[in-house]
Amino acid sequence: MWLAVLLTCSGPIATTCDVLVRTGGMLESQEECRKEVQAIAVELAKDGFYIRGECYKLKIGSKV
Repeated sequence: MWLAVLLTCSGPIATTCDVLVRTGGMLESQEECRKEVQAIAVELAKDGFYIRGECYKLKIGSKV
């Protein structure tokens, strides 16, 4: 399972940044996750945000 995460900043200073995590559930594949991250990043970039997206593989049932 994959978790989509985006760092969004309204300006070039770190204090303008927020982390967005997909709350609609995890994604089945890395490719699906990357497509989701890319689609959201494109929309946010249109609004002038600085974006950095990443997909993280989660092992269900394992301990951190």
